[in-house]
Amino acid sequence: MKIFITPEDILKRCLWDSYVYYIVGSDKEGEKLLKENKEFELSERDAIVIGLLKVIETDNLVHRFNDYITHFLTVRSLKEKENLWIRKKAIETAIDKYYEKFPDYWKPTRDWELAISEMNDYIKKLRTNLEKLEITKLTIQNVSYDFYNSNAVKKFLVINTF
Repeated sequence: MKIFITPEDILKRCLWDSYVYYIVGSDKEGEKLLKENKEFELSERDAIVIGLLKVIETDNLVHRFNDYITHFLTVRSLKEKENLWIRKKAIETAIDKYYEKFPDYWKPTRDWELAISEMNDYIKKLRTNLEKLEITKLTIQNVSYDFYNSNAVKKFLVINTF
């Protein structure tokens, strides 16, 4: 299969951080490629590695973010005492990491600026809600960590946002 794509197309599919990390290798080189924005052939192997083959193009970044957080909670939650728990620090880091999908050196079009602005507002609201959640301390291997209930976090995600 031949896949022809531009760096900006990869970014618009929210895969830029994976592409830079796994394929390009450095943020400097990634910045250079994005500024040139020339179409190139991406190998099928590289497309699989960054997740390109399972992505639908959309500018609904709130939906993309919700998918990202839902997947994160599914993979990283810990079952303890009949509940699922997620470390407070882990979810905060995951939210911060999502911003790497849209580097500062990218100049988005007006519609993408609006989508990013909506996403930023949504994330701020989510962070405010997370601060209100009850923190549970669990001890794992003699170290105490702060946890949120994973289901409580999921309840803050607004699904079907248009």
